[in-house]
Amino acid sequence: MKQLRILALVLVVVWMAYGVTPILAEEINVVGTGAGMSLLDAVGKAFSKNNPNVIVNVPKSIGTGGGMKAVGTDKAVIGRVSRGIKDNEKEYQLTYLPFAKFPVVFVTHKGVGIKSLSPQQICSIYDGKVANWKLVGGRDSDIRVVRREEGDSSLEVLVKSFPGFKDVTITPKSKMSLSDQETIEAVQGREGTIAFGTYDNMKNIEVITLTIDGKAPSDAAYPYYGTLAVIFKEKNKTGNIAKFVDFVTSKAAHEI
Repeated sequence: MKQLRILALVLVVVWMAYGVTPILAEEINVVGTGAGMSLLDAVGKAFSKNNPNVIVNVPKSIGTGGGMKAVGTDKAVIGRVSRGIKDNEKEYQLTYLPFAKFPVVFVTHKGVGIKSLSPQQICSIYDGKVANWKLVGGRDSDIRVVRREEGDSSLEVLVKSFPGFKDVTITPKSKMSLSDQETIEAVQGREGTIAFGTYDNMKNIEVITLTIDGKAPSDAAYPYYGTLAVIFKEKNKTGNIAKFVDFVTSKAAHEI
C-alpha cells in the first residue's frame, strides 16, 4: 500500500508540474475474414504510426459471414470481408468498400518434388484421378488433398476463375480445413499434402507455393484472386473510423 501511495503521489506531482494527462488509445477492431490478415495488419500499423492515439486490431478470423453479421447487428463497428454482400445480408445496409486483391494459391508440402502444375493436373488431383505425385512429375508418394468448406472465399475464387474447378467433385478422401492457419498446419504436418488458400497467409512459411502454367502469384498476370473489402454502417463512419476507412483506400496504403 505504501508503494502505491508513493506512485500516486509521483503521478500527481508530474501532472501538476508538466500538465501531463494520460491519453488512452482508441482501439479499432476490424473483424471478419481470415484472408489478407497480415496485409490489413500492416495497413493498421501504418495508420497508427500517423495516428498514435489509435490502435488497429485484426482479431482472429470469424469468417466473412461472421464479419457481416457482427457489423450488421452492431456487435462490431467495422469488418473485413473477402466477398460481396449476399442478398440475405442486404438487410444490414452495410457499405462495402474494396481496397485490395488477394491471390489464391495452391501449396504443397516441401517434400513432394513439384513446383509447377497445370490447371488440368490440379483438377485431376482434387477429384482423385491422380493419387500419386509421380504421375505429375513428383516423388513416388501418395497425394493427400486438403479442401475448404462450402462458402469459403478461396474456394469461391477457384470455382469462379480456375479452369475446370467448378466441375470437380472433390475426392471423399480429402481432409476438410476451416481456415488458412489450419491449412498451413495440415500441409506442414504431413508429407504429400496439397491445399489452397490466400497467398498473403502462405508466402512466408515453409511450404511450396505452386506456379500455375508457369504463372506465380506475384506476377501481374496471375488470374486467380479475390477482393478484400471493409464494411461498415454509414452512421458509424465518424471520427477515427472515418479516418481509417479513408486511409485504407489511399495511395499510401496501396504502397504497403
